[in-house]
Amino acid sequence: MSEKNNKTEKKILPPTPELIRHGEVRNGRLIRYYGKKSELIIPDDITDIAEEAFRGNTHITRVVLGRRVATIGPRAFQDCSNLLQVIFPTGLRQIGDHAFEGCTAMTALLLPRSVVSLGDSAFKGCTALRHVVLSASIEHIGRYAFCDCESLEELALPEGITALHRCTFWGCRSLKSVNIPESVRTLGRYIFARCTALREVELSDSIVYVGIGAFSDCYSLSRVHMPTAIRVVSDYTFSCCSNLETVELPEHINYIGNAAFAHCKKLKGLTLSNDVKRIGHSAFMGCTVLEEITVPAAVRDIAPSCFAYCSALKKVTIEAKLKELEEYMFSHCFSLCEIRLPETLVKIEAEAFAKCTSLTVIEASPALKMIEERAFWGCLSLKEISFPASLKAVGGEVFKDCLNLQTVIFANSRLKLKVGVFNGCDALETVVLPDGTFTFGNRSLKWGIPSSTRIVTHRELANAKELMQKALEAPLDPPEEENNEEAPIDTQESVSQEE
Repeated sequence: MSEKNNKTEKKILPPTPELIRHGEVRNGRLIRYYGKKSELIIPDDITDIAEEAFRGNTHITRVVLGRRVATIGPRAFQDCSNLLQVIFPTGLRQIGDHAFEGCTAMTALLLPRSVVSLGDSAFKGCTALRHVVLSASIEHIGRYAFCDCESLEELALPEGITALHRCTFWGCRSLKSVNIPESVRTLGRYIFARCTALREVELSDSIVYVGIGAFSDCYSLSRVHMPTAIRVVSDYTFSCCSNLETVELPEHINYIGNAAFAHCKKLKGLTLSNDVKRIGHSAFMGCTVLEEITVPAAVRDIAPSCFAYCSALKKVTIEAKLKELEEYMFSHCFSLCEIRLPETLVKIEAEAFAKCTSLTVIEASPALKMIEERAFWGCLSLKEISFPASLKAVGGEVFKDCLNLQTVIFANSRLKLKVGVFNGCDALETVVLPDGTFTFGNRSLKWGIPSSTRIVTHRELANAKELMQKALEAPLDPPEEENNEEAPIDTQESVSQEE
């Protein structure tokens, strides 16, 4: 029996002279190891791997942790760039912040069931890590835990986790699929950002919040079903998901964040719920195949550049009672040909329709008061437009380079026009302007009106209308009686004329 026990002790208790000569051990804690051995077995009397114990050790390739090790401290193995394998004990409970960050040679991770917590950036930058088996008992995965694990291909998250924190899987470029358990209720910001191989994600209806940029730059993502409890599409959630074709939004979404779907170049159809109240800055910018969109009546505010560069957008229905059309709203929507502005619209801001080269018809709001600079710049198909009497100010270069614009009518009797309103409008034929516009001299050069353009004032227009009305109201003269008698012909005179 004694011989067997001795053999067992030899197997369990590895030689410790290495740690004594090249390390520091205090009260069961491995404080620091300075040695150059490639493989190391931590003895069973060690209970804790202290902070930065092996940090920056480029010699070590394999570590077997003793069975009593319960915690691995912050940065314990950080930047051990040649570390290939770590054998964890069955009693391990916690892995600290940045514990294995930058271990670029590690290829597999098998955590025992006893592990309940992974710290922030625990395995960040482990670029060769391909296979990960997480503990079924794990309760917490810290921020950036697997960030930039570029070789990680698939991952099964254990049931029981309630929250996935910021940037946990950011930059896992080989990650194709991920199983998110029903216990998860929140997804942190940028959690799957730049997972460029991720194709499809099933989000359970138990999730109530998806953070900013959660799936941004997921170039391969093609379809997403958003949980029914979601009320907000956060900023940048699907930004630059260039293959995203379909998004199923729940009925009670009330806010679509800044750049939420920006540059989703294959997004064809999207139905906004009737509960949407706000749409953020650049929310749909660069959705180059989106052809039609309806803005629901409940929307109170649409931020600038919302539909800019939607080059295939043909039809926009604005049911909302908007007061302002923000700057760059439909800028560079090359296919937009017709739009009816809300009757409540008071202001069109800068470059709202700039470079809408197919725009032919604009129905202006009867409440419109102000148009800011370059609002219709480069609208090559626009030929005529009229504005209501409510319009008070027109900004600089509003119609710049509208090469086919022929007729513009301003109905207001008191109107302020800024410099270069008609610069580049070479085909302009008629402009109707308020009376007294030229009281202080001819300003046509200042406004960029071509010399060949006919300028009509309200008074002239009224006079023309009055004359037309009088002509229509004037009694008609009775028709003259026809004289059937033939006049005698002076033959002599006719002959002389012929001669």
